[in-house]
Amino acid sequence: MEEVKLHGNCFSPFSCRVTWALKLKGIPYENIEEDLPNKSPLLLQYNPVNKQIPVLVHVGKPICESMIILEYLEETWPQNPLLPTDPFERAVARFWIKFAEEMGPTMWMMFRSCGEEQERCKKECLEMLKTIEEMALGDHVKKFFGGDQISLVDIAFGAHAYWLLEVIEKVVGVKLLEAHKFPRLHAWIQNFKQVPVINQNLPDSDQMFSLSLSLSLSLSLSLSNSTNMVEVKLHGHWTSPFSYRVIWALKLKGIPYEYIEEDLSNKSPLLLHYNPVHKKIPVLVHGGKPICESMIILQYIEETWPHNPLLPTDPFQRAVARFWIKFAEEKGPTVWMMFRSSGEEQEKFKKESLEMLKTIEEMALGDDKKFFGGDEIGLVDIAFGAHAHWLGVIEEVAGVKLLEAHKFPRFQAWIQNFKQVPVINENLPDRDQMVLTFKSIRESLLASP
Repeated sequence: MEEVKLHGNCFSPFSCRVTWALKLKGIPYENIEEDLPNKSPLLLQYNPVNKQIPVLVHVGKPICESMIILEYLEETWPQNPLLPTDPFERAVARFWIKFAEEMGPTMWMMFRSCGEEQERCKKECLEMLKTIEEMALGDHVKKFFGGDQISLVDIAFGAHAYWLLEVIEKVVGVKLLEAHKFPRLHAWIQNFKQVPVINQNLPDSDQMFSLSLSLSLSLSLSLSNSTNMVEVKLHGHWTSPFSYRVIWALKLKGIPYEYIEEDLSNKSPLLLHYNPVHKKIPVLVHGGKPICESMIILQYIEETWPHNPLLPTDPFQRAVARFWIKFAEEKGPTVWMMFRSSGEEQEKFKKESLEMLKTIEEMALGDDKKFFGGDEIGLVDIAFGAHAHWLGVIEEVAGVKLLEAHKFPRFQAWIQNFKQVPVINENLPDRDQMVLTFKSIRESLLASP
């Protein structure tokens, strides 16, 4: 039996996600309860980047980030599947999983804020709940998000549902999940909690409330002190690095497609129809079915057209790749925030951007690799691709310097290798046009109140 260990904390919704998945799949494991104020040396060794739980250790190899762990479990132990077999349905599931991931920070900000900021977060949470009620749980009553069987989407949202009802609403003193406003969500919560594995592996609500109340008081004090031949179309925009991610992947895999340039100031009815949730590019349309969010599109492409693979075949290496993809997704916006700010605020984001680049330099490119995964370009390179071309434009327009060769020699070498790949080199937006456009964007952003 292969040894499986889980470093987590019983009150963490992210740890519970992994616990539920392990038990639903019937995977034996050892649970290691972490003291979060005094994290173990092993945890810090296994997750040196974020130093957070949960971490799954499988035969000595660590996998970090709850949803990445769940994908790893799904691929390594395919019994009792928690994702659909159809690539399009998997893409839809991953879209809602990403939505759940984005919802979490808003809930947390509502919990830790007060006054006008808390009201703003409350409003955002209500909008998210409305989207789930109307779009994710559909026009007909479904027992679970995917139908009659529990799945990764339910696990992703399950943590939010339980913690929102049992802790955040009570501690903060707000009411969000009113039954008459969200009947489908309420019915789903009941179905979710009736699953034996879920019901038997929920933290004690009284203990959670006590701990959260203490945390809330502490935060208050702190605040007071400070498929293949079917037609493929891509809706995108020439300045968008997210659109180019998809272009590069399609061309690396040799997939014919029709490109539709969107006017972002006057988005087409088709785009708004295909992506009614975020109303953003890129959107890939395959056989009339829309897939949204660049990295979800790339996973869909990888699964639908498996030739010229862009992810490793080994589940552990895939999990490592997904970790760095998630890092790119989470930290990349810092560079954009630096671009759209000035003065002290810009300095703060510049510092955060430098920390991000240092982490990439020392941990992601640590072995002097040609690409992030070795000698072949992969999805991690595509995820970070914006830094290879757009970052230089942002530096010039914003008047800052981040990528100094003597500080980031590995990253500079990777940029050269990346841009020498013919598909990449032939599919980059014109730099001079980008500078002019980005200057106009920055002037407009800084002029806004």
